[in-house]
Amino acid sequence: MTLYNSFIEELPLILFTVIAQSAVGFSLIYAYSNGAAAQKDERYKKFAIVFLSLVILGMFSSVFHLGDPFHAPYMITRIFGFTQNGSFVISWLPLEILGLGLMVLVGLLVLLKGNKIVIYSLPVVGFAMLYAMGNIYGSMSNTIPTWNLSLTLLLFFASALLLGAVTYAAFIAKNSIEHKISVTATAVGFILFVLALVLYTYHLGSLRLDVIENVFDLTNGNYPLLVSLGIIFCGISLVLLFMQEKEDSLLPKFAFVLSLVGVFLTRILFYGMITSHIFLG
Repeated sequence: MTLYNSFIEELPLILFTVIAQSAVGFSLIYAYSNGAAAQKDERYKKFAIVFLSLVILGMFSSVFHLGDPFHAPYMITRIFGFTQNGSFVISWLPLEILGLGLMVLVGLLVLLKGNKIVIYSLPVVGFAMLYAMGNIYGSMSNTIPTWNLSLTLLLFFASALLLGAVTYAAFIAKNSIEHKISVTATAVGFILFVLALVLYTYHLGSLRLDVIENVFDLTNGNYPLLVSLGIIFCGISLVLLFMQEKEDSLLPKFAFVLSLVGVFLTRILFYGMITSHIFLG
């Protein structure tokens, strides 16, 4: 399999996780900042449109990784888990699919009603879905030792906070208070994101596998480059938010794009190190 084919094969999952996590974080920041007064502020409709667009775009991307999209209903039938070798196994993928469906449903309710209870419930549903998403990979750590459950959850939650805060700054934040909230959340998300990458790097460096002496060789020497670029792009997005002076500034939009690209680059490594190659397009 060529590097190009490997990249195409995993690209849908990379896009899906990055976009879906940005939607989850976006719902959290909006609920915290605007949930209490949402019905007085018509921006809840704009929030819902952006949120639903992200979720649907992420779901659309993931379809290309299913092989046959009609397998999704079959997966839903295993939502309550199954028994394997006499042991009960939680089936995380159906829970993730259910979570995405609930995110769309609750997002539509926000669009139609703008009720604060519905708005507050949206990040709860979103982070439950994110927990299921992380467990999909963490549950395979016995066969794919480069994946670690705790670190995967930290990475996904940090990415959600970082991307969600920048998304809020780019599409919703208007006044100084909202701008301060978005900048603070972005800074916290960035710190946690970098921490997750550092801890994951330490985890990978401590692995001793029979199949390969140094797991970083799986990246053909590109691990430092992609991690560094990812951190730099996300760091620049934070700086751009700090630099914003006018409400109609385009800086948050640029920050939004840069943060997506930054997380995307590091996510290539997450999926690339499960094989004997890394898919660089």
